[in-house]
Amino acid sequence: MSIGPRNTFFEKVPLANLAAPKVLSRRNRTENTPSADSIARTTKDADMILGFAGLDRNPHRDIMSAEEKYMIETQPNTGEAQSARIRDMSTRQKGVQRPHYTRLFVYDNTLVFQTACCLPLKIVAASLDGNPVCGRILYNTYSEEGGGKLVYEFQGKGTEMIIDLIRGESTRAQRHIFRGMRQ
Repeated sequence: MSIGPRNTFFEKVPLANLAAPKVLSRRNRTENTPSADSIARTTKDADMILGFAGLDRNPHRDIMSAEEKYMIETQPNTGEAQSARIRDMSTRQKGVQRPHYTRLFVYDNTLVFQTACCLPLKIVAASLDGNPVCGRILYNTYSEEGGGKLVYEFQGKGTEMIIDLIRGESTRAQRHIFRGMRQ
């Protein structure tokens, strides 16, 4: 693995709270099939961010998508989060489509999680086969133009990874469950 100099050390990530209540989405999404152009832009963005993280840009052989993805409460329900009530119009500019993707892959016997969306991103909990896991940020940035980008490296091997990800200042987390991992 060709990794540039890093000054962040592995830290134990809190365990995902499996008893956290699921939150029903109030968004009514139409199932849009991504265009070939959209897929190409997303792939180009993901490869560029991996380069910024110091990783070889061709890890595509072992990419995994989450088998389950839903919202959970991360704190006692005290009402809707203010960030959810007030929509930031700068993230909804017409004609600006920021890449949105979430994936986990095995890279040189290391688990690497990569995600992008229009808001800042932070991993708040994770578990590997139900056990604590250590990880470190390889790359994390946010800009109004490019949105949020996060590349996170985990230590350990297993068959199931659960990652809780906060977007923006929300009190809710996106839970991503990856199963059937091979290393």
